[in-house]
Amino acid sequence: MRTKSIYLFPLLCLFFFCNNVQAQPSTIGYNCTATNQTSNSCQTYVFYRSAAPDYLDLASIGDLFSVSRLMISNPSNISSPSSPLLPDQPLFIPIKCSCTTVNSSITISYAALNYTIKGGDTFYRVSILNFQNLTTYQSVEVVNPTFEPTRLNIGDVIVFPIFCKCPDPSQLRNQVNYLISYVFQPSDNITDVASRLGSTEAAITAVNGGGIQPFDTVFVPVSRLPNLTQPVVPPAAPETGKAPS
Repeated sequence: MRTKSIYLFPLLCLFFFCNNVQAQPSTIGYNCTATNQTSNSCQTYVFYRSAAPDYLDLASIGDLFSVSRLMISNPSNISSPSSPLLPDQPLFIPIKCSCTTVNSSITISYAALNYTIKGGDTFYRVSILNFQNLTTYQSVEVVNPTFEPTRLNIGDVIVFPIFCKCPDPSQLRNQVNYLISYVFQPSDNITDVASRLGSTEAAITAVNGGGIQPFDTVFVPVSRLPNLTQPVVPPAAPETGKAPS
């Protein structure tokens, strides 16, 4: 984000400048302190899209985020937790967000999810494919200082920090109960995201600043979760045995 001029209307510009800087992430994550988090933790939600080949059912996605199928189907407006999913189907997944001190110089806001390394996995690959840019490989490295990124072994359990935020007291007073973690897509614009998630362009900009780029995690303020529109998914075909010879 480029530094904005504060020479015209200095007080007003300085106010917005400071707030926007606070909202901008580094590649490591989103800074926080105990004073701007509510009780230091909260339950919130990430917006996630089902994806082939590994994440086209709620069981596999639930395993990834360490939640049950019902915990995804209920807020996502899916009638049956055993329903198969179509690619790119929208989901709300609950996470526990905390303001966590990583080391003496870094305190960031995230949900800690354990992930077991499989063949071919890297911090980068899992961050962008499995977790769909809800974190960064740089943040994973910082949160897991005892692991060397180039020497991962199958079976290593790594903490992936999923970016999130909790409403501060002022936001709660204004009936902001959740800050949904949403990864901004190249085809997105703020107006459409706001409409889809039941927020406003002004509210999103107030929380995130004006320099939102593709694949940034955007925090969408809402008083309640919107009703996601789900496609009609045909039931999975039953497995058939071999035809008799």
